[in-house]
Amino acid sequence: MRGLEEYPVTWVIGQNIFFIVYFGVGVTGLWGIQIHGIPILSISYIVFLVTMLIFILRKTLCTRCSYYGRRCNTGWGLLSSWMFKKRAGSNSIGVKLAGVTWLLVSLIPIIGISYLLVVDFMVSRLTLLIVFIFLTLINFLIHRESCRKCEMQSVCPMSMMR
Repeated sequence: MRGLEEYPVTWVIGQNIFFIVYFGVGVTGLWGIQIHGIPILSISYIVFLVTMLIFILRKTLCTRCSYYGRRCNTGWGLLSSWMFKKRAGSNSIGVKLAGVTWLLVSLIPIIGISYLLVVDFMVSRLTLLIVFIFLTLINFLIHRESCRKCEMQSVCPMSMMR
């Protein structure tokens, strides 16, 4: 299979709406961890997400991808071309950072919400934890489907199709 040259705009919009909901549930779940009334973990999580997903991974990964300057499944290849020159980053570093980033993006809310459930059980927190875990599984499936349609699936070090 050759793969899509560009993903449909509806796929890109849907993917990004999903991310907003997914990360929003994580931020909401972490909100109860506060220092002097400041939701420090939620704020740190947002800063980490923006820094890694919008800047660092776009430079290290997207500038080396064949979707650079085009619509990939997230649209981030196009975003990357607006911010960085082609081949500006290191793919090997990017792959390592991506693995760590997605692990932390998934685990921090699970651990944080679980901690809050232990110290102050609330049904709403349990619901957020269940929803976040469910969305994590959905994210995995969306990623796999994106890889299935990707023109880079045979060479991408993060492809789920090899």
